[in-house]
Amino acid sequence: MKQNAIEVTGLNKKFGNRHIIENFNLEIEKGEFVAIVGPSGCGKSTLLNVLGMLEKYDGGKIKINGKKLPEINSKAATMVRRNVINYLFQNYALIDNETVEKNLLIAMEFVNKSHKEKINMISKTLDYVGLKHLQKEVVNTLSGGEQQRVALARTILKPGNIVLADEPTGSLDPKSSDNAFGLIKQLCKENGKTVVMVTHNMELAKRADRIVEMPLIRK
Repeated sequence: MKQNAIEVTGLNKKFGNRHIIENFNLEIEKGEFVAIVGPSGCGKSTLLNVLGMLEKYDGGKIKINGKKLPEINSKAATMVRRNVINYLFQNYALIDNETVEKNLLIAMEFVNKSHKEKINMISKTLDYVGLKHLQKEVVNTLSGGEQQRVALARTILKPGNIVLADEPTGSLDPKSSDNAFGLIKQLCKENGKTVVMVTHNMELAKRADRIVEMPLIRK
């Protein structure tokens, strides 16, 4: 029997007096690729922010790898963000004026390897995503699709087996988006990562292992 990477029970989240998420339940198995869909304003991105300890929630229980989610400002939360959770955002969150290699080295700051070993790991991963020839290039000289693949390489290299992806291909054209999604799914599966992806693209969502639809709360 597979273990759950994420368990959400009775989750509630408000902005002021308005409910965004109410009594929401979710279980995601380790290694599963789940697409979160729903109308704008239903709390999809908010859910990712809560799971990633970027926002507080107002009620319910959350477990990550069988352990209660720590308080967001605690040392334990810092360790979970560092060692368990990866983020894959639409804007890539790369340092524009640094090289691809430097961006990936920063992501590997807490990986217990020598500098030489890290460089070798970076080279192999970039080769896998088709960007080894750009290892020494500055990020702001790359196309959107290339930056997206750098962000994916960072996700693979960084410690952590849970990937929270918020519209990760949303800024790409349809063909690039389709290719990038395929690469995300392939690499995360091969590296044993659990993926929770928010998307408005139902064609991409259908290629996930499972689709979870969030309701719009009108309160």
